[in-house]
Amino acid sequence: MGLPQEFTWWLDRGRGFVDSTDVRGTAGDLATADGADRVALIAHFDPAGRVSYSTRRMVEALSREGFTCVLVTSSPVPPRSTPATTVIRPNVGYDFGSWATALSLLPRARQHAEVLLTNDSIVGPFASLERATARPADADVWAITSTTQIRPHLQSYWLQFRPGVLSSPPLVRFFGSIRDYENKVAIVRHHEIGLSEAVGRAGLASRVLAPSGDLGVGRTNPTLAAWQELLRRGFPFVKRSLLRDLRVRVPREEVEVAVRVILGADAAPY
Repeated sequence: MGLPQEFTWWLDRGRGFVDSTDVRGTAGDLATADGADRVALIAHFDPAGRVSYSTRRMVEALSREGFTCVLVTSSPVPPRSTPATTVIRPNVGYDFGSWATALSLLPRARQHAEVLLTNDSIVGPFASLERATARPADADVWAITSTTQIRPHLQSYWLQFRPGVLSSPPLVRFFGSIRDYENKVAIVRHHEIGLSEAVGRAGLASRVLAPSGDLGVGRTNPTLAAWQELLRRGFPFVKRSLLRDLRVRVPREEVEVAVRVILGADAAPY
């Protein structure tokens, strides 16, 4: 049964467009990031402005893979210290607003660099990111997982773009029209699914490390239903909601055992 039309209209309406030029401050060297060959844009939020141990370790691991990292924070309290060049912006538009803001500040990277869009919703890494960042040569867009929830699409917590792809007109239009939705369903429909549709309109080839069809998870979220298989396939993270969301929560001890058995690593510090 679908949503009532008036409720769908409310979801679609949102709270207006995100102004990607509204930047409250920066720290670090944006020019270096703009001139890098590989750039990772990490969307961050914490009510108290903390940068988690996982996020710091992610920056270290991405740096070893040749990425220059930019942390885009929408926290109401700016972080006191960060492990990367940092952009401070209003808390509007969630991750997509953060990525749009970073792309507006990095015009050369958008045109010439390999760009990874990710966020702080994942715990880890418990091992090397070599396999996770090994975008196939025939892939314009590289994702870790896809899902058939609502409609088939790439999941946006980890998307890696071939150099120049983000300057294609459909993707420029997409990131130039991010709206501020407060409802999770609307964010998925218009931003996560919308980005996959923009990739399709641009005629770009996408490849997925662990497609939902291969994982046999049906219409459930593969990051929650197949998290151990993702570890086996070379994505050394688990989604933070796996440990926190009461609807799907897995005991931390179970995650620690899986990381030790599958990756031979110690997850306890995370």
